[in-house]
Amino acid sequence: MKNLLSLFAALCPGIVCAMDASTVPEGVSSSDWDGLRAAHATAVHAPQRQADGDLVARNPGQQWETEFDGKGFTVTPDHRGWSWGLDLTAYGDRSLGAGMSLRHEGGKVTCQRDENLTEWFINDSRGLEQGWDIQRRPGRSDHAAPLLLHLSVRGDVKPQVSASGDSVSFHQEDGASALSYGGLKAWDADGKTLPVRFEQAVGDGLRISVDDLAARYPITIDPVAMQTYLAPSNGDQSDDFSHAVAISGDTVVMGAPGEDSAATGVNGDEASNAATDSGAAYIFVRNGSAWTQQAYLKASNTGAGDSFGCAVAISGDTVAIAARSEDSEATGVNGDQSGNAAANSGAVYVFTRSGTTWTQQAYLKGANTGADDNFGASVGIVNDTVVVGASEEDSNATGVNGNATDESAPGSGAVYVFTRSGTTWTQQAYLKASNPGPGDKFGNAVAMSGETLVIGAVGEGSNATGVNGNQADNNAGGSGAAYVFTRNGTTWSQQAYLKASNTQFGDAFGYAVTISGDLVVVGAPYEDSSSRTINSGQNNNDVEAAGAAYVFTRSGTTWSQEAYLKALNTGGWDPSNVTYDQFGCAVALSGDTLVVGAFYDASPDSNPDGTGDPGAGAVHSFTRRGTNWFQYGYLKATHRYRYNYTNFGRAVAISGGTALIGAPQHHITQAPFPTAGVAYIFDVTLAPVITLAQPNQYGQQVGIPGGTRSFDSVSMEGGAKDLTFWVRNDGELDLILSGSPVIALSGSSDFTVVEAPTPPSDTIFSYKQARSFKVRFAPTGEGLRSTTLSIASNDPKTPLFTLNLEGSGLSFTTDTDGDGLSDAAEYNLSALNFNWRVSQSALVATYYEDLNRGGLYAATQVHALRPVHSVAKDPVSGQAKLTTHWKKSANFATFFDFPAPAGSSVSVNPSGGIDFEFPSSDGAAFFRVDHP
Repeated sequence: MKNLLSLFAALCPGIVCAMDASTVPEGVSSSDWDGLRAAHATAVHAPQRQADGDLVARNPGQQWETEFDGKGFTVTPDHRGWSWGLDLTAYGDRSLGAGMSLRHEGGKVTCQRDENLTEWFINDSRGLEQGWDIQRRPGRSDHAAPLLLHLSVRGDVKPQVSASGDSVSFHQEDGASALSYGGLKAWDADGKTLPVRFEQAVGDGLRISVDDLAARYPITIDPVAMQTYLAPSNGDQSDDFSHAVAISGDTVVMGAPGEDSAATGVNGDEASNAATDSGAAYIFVRNGSAWTQQAYLKASNTGAGDSFGCAVAISGDTVAIAARSEDSEATGVNGDQSGNAAANSGAVYVFTRSGTTWTQQAYLKGANTGADDNFGASVGIVNDTVVVGASEEDSNATGVNGNATDESAPGSGAVYVFTRSGTTWTQQAYLKASNPGPGDKFGNAVAMSGETLVIGAVGEGSNATGVNGNQADNNAGGSGAAYVFTRNGTTWSQQAYLKASNTQFGDAFGYAVTISGDLVVVGAPYEDSSSRTINSGQNNNDVEAAGAAYVFTRSGTTWSQEAYLKALNTGGWDPSNVTYDQFGCAVALSGDTLVVGAFYDASPDSNPDGTGDPGAGAVHSFTRRGTNWFQYGYLKATHRYRYNYTNFGRAVAISGGTALIGAPQHHITQAPFPTAGVAYIFDVTLAPVITLAQPNQYGQQVGIPGGTRSFDSVSMEGGAKDLTFWVRNDGELDLILSGSPVIALSGSSDFTVVEAPTPPSDTIFSYKQARSFKVRFAPTGEGLRSTTLSIASNDPKTPLFTLNLEGSGLSFTTDTDGDGLSDAAEYNLSALNFNWRVSQSALVATYYEDLNRGGLYAATQVHALRPVHSVAKDPVSGQAKLTTHWKKSANFATFFDFPAPAGSSVSVNPSGGIDFEFPSSDGAAFFRVDHP
């Protein structure tokens, strides 16, 4: 019976870079398209054999490359900030060296480490899974002792085992955390949990210790490795860390409205839990590839239940933190914070950074503060402008700067605009919907870009559809709306009233909003259609609370709906757990890249169609090409425990290609504080990726990572050798070769490019498109020759791909080792698997069908040495005659006719072979058999 040990390594949280699943091509069935997508996913993760026998597997979603070499693996992230890998060096009382074979089939790599243990790896969208199949229980000096697996660490990171032994953190030399390795579990064939832990070994080694004394084999061991997530410095149960997130360049801010400390200001005492749910915010910064916490922010008037951090925003060195349940009756800017006479009126706090130091700059309240207004339900910032939503504000005013004293529309909501001059903040505008109604919650979501502001009103109830429809018909309660305002100088005005194209009761359109330039996206997490495609299937209500997102564009001052977006795995209501996906609960735009949260997605892993884990959450990434939208990613948190309502995707933010994903109910460990919450950083950049490949023996393109490629040795006297290469685009955007010449060589002139791609038509590559070129080596002198091949392109990570090429020139007139055979002749013989020794009395070249399988000898030369012999048949007698022509050479370079000497004979041996026997007095000679 096998002892199965498996390890799952996901170096960073899962992102599936899949074929566009939003639209099934015409003429292809949905089931066939699903099969094609699955085959594509397998193909892009499949390992490729290298010239040295190693296997290299690319993982586009994880943004890494893994090399397998028979002892273990090495993972290199695209950012090249560090490398990491593991070798299994021993288990039980057995030591291990390199594996006996390294094979792959599909996405699985296997390596026979000894006669008892097979190591295997699976590279797929989840990350890198590793495991060991052990045929028999390994011995040990103490049979009652735990089974120990000894692992050595590769790369430039150092391990540190946690006190509990359930995780390992790996740090770079400067102390920055690179990745974590945790979630360690073990169980036997009966499903019984086994005691298992990590242990620090001598030096920088690791051990996995498994108490298998009472286990029934096989057993499974399953830890997880990933890039370090962002977690608070004082994580505690139900802190709700990452409930709100924001990012600007290399700085992120995350709110934890359930945090309990009584500290005030910046970097105060985190340990005091005397102010339940007072809330906190955390600043993290990125240096290279490492993220570290820079500041711990608290309100200047911390109070229990204030929910400081319920909404956050950042622009450069300024952050705004909302506390929607703060209770003071102050109004305006920097009023009296000490009162608590207006429960849940709400406040916003502005902090600024100088160098690395954060200080509070302003305390903002509405001009018409009222109890339960929830000022701070949402917040946004652009440069010197802060906008604050107060979703429960009660006035019946409309438009801009109306009468705030008429409170006849409870819960209609309002938005306040503040501007900064120097360090002084003032209220600039008081915004209301053009159709305020009780319970509309105008201001539950806000987003700003330039001089344009979009505001959600999740409870608005009109039955209108599209842009600027009839606002007066309130027959679709809770359908929701969004409003666009623009600023001209200091004057604000409403520009558009947005509704869904399929307005329905309770869809909550406007629950989340985002804007970038002339693009607005509005989330409707309770929309009910069953569609899994873009711009179709919106007119049904078959999947409750599946959710949708709507894209609007502006031309001049006119807005129109451009796209209706759905998740590729629309799942909806789960009757067994009463949960739903809520795609559209969070949205964030950066240019033409969009991320959409679905925090109740029920897939337990990166398989979009997985079920059974409601509340795990997911994030979907989309991109826009022209006016068309495509889904290209499905993001999951892999470092988590199942069935825990992680709520991954509850909050999202994006800046450039960096996405920040909140998981406020995330379980870091089983105990003591499983739901403190964490945040994940993803690189969602879409870019071309240049790959250089060579054909293997089966004609398949095998990627080469760079380094050196050799032509081996080639004869100077008229010899030449060509190597074929392929340029391939493994990225989602078009690859453009920009060099002149397209394929450049710098070094020895003995190398030349032949059959190169011709600009411009042959130098633009779509996804997975490839074109070939050849480099020829024709040495003009003896010895080593080299050149550098370079290809310039628009690949942002490898703008200049380089490869070293080398080869040696050999001569038929030089005998370096003095063995009587020229260097070129000796090399040619070795290429043909002949072993030249002067002491041989004769050497006769006999050629077999499997000759030259290594490909080291030119095919034309082999054919010249092994021709098809001529057979003639007499039509009268029926006799067949085989005629051959023998030639002889003393140096394997020049062959002369060889007349049969006296005493020669030809006979047929018992096995059917033809024996040509002749006398020879030469010490060594070479013979070639030709047809006439």
